[in-house]
Amino acid sequence: MRRFRSMGLPYVALALIMVFTLFPFFWLVFNSFKPSREIFTARPTLRIQNPTLENYQWALGPKGANLGRYLVNSIVAAALAALMTVAFATTGGYALGRFFFPGRESIAIFLILSQMFQGPLIMVPWYKMASSLGIINTRLVLVLIYGTATIPTCAWLMSGFYSAVPKDLEEAAMIDGCSPFMAFFRVILPLVLPGIVATGLYSFIISWNDYQYALILTTSDFAKTVQVGLAELMGFFGKTSWGGIMASGVLSSLPVVILFVVVQRYLVEGLTSGAVKS
Repeated sequence: MRRFRSMGLPYVALALIMVFTLFPFFWLVFNSFKPSREIFTARPTLRIQNPTLENYQWALGPKGANLGRYLVNSIVAAALAALMTVAFATTGGYALGRFFFPGRESIAIFLILSQMFQGPLIMVPWYKMASSLGIINTRLVLVLIYGTATIPTCAWLMSGFYSAVPKDLEEAAMIDGCSPFMAFFRVILPLVLPGIVATGLYSFIISWNDYQYALILTTSDFAKTVQVGLAELMGFFGKTSWGGIMASGVLSSLPVVILFVVVQRYLVEGLTSGAVKS
């Protein structure tokens, strides 16, 4: 009995935390399918008497929030930022994690400290630089500034994954005839796949959740992201349809949820097998 309690209590605690964390999202999803008269009732309930898709039509339609264009902008900017981050972090992390050279520790410290210089501190210089390059109010300026936040962190993280891979594997591959380039792509990269997936997912989520950079650097519908669009809905226009706002919240969360579900299997497989398998 005592053993059962010791084993069951952590699961009960986890279940309570999950309910506390996920209940607001479930409430958001259920109410997004309700008509307005069912959302504001004297006794709130999760039951849907007359399910409707009108709120989603309002969120995506031209007569409502028209979030589709903002979702596309966010997906493009976040995906390109994640790809750019993976490319730089994979190669930069390899140099930091596998080679010893003067200033290596200083570079690693600088990568960590660079996270202190984000947000308002770099906004004015970034705005002037982007304005001189003529990329203000474009998706490109968002991709570049997102990279300043994600590449240093991810390069430092990837160096830890490379350090965990035995050098004997790389040396054995080169003895078997592989060039250093082939050994890197055919032997080392597959072993650090969990790190690549994790850094890509981290970069996508950081870029997707950004609000302040998109608010200041973009003003047109061709570059504005969904986070800025959601904030604008909280004005007078959005308050005409609270169900539409909830549907917009669900739509803005879906890409990150879907991406995490897709890559979760690769994360688990990599973390449970990874380099130890070889």
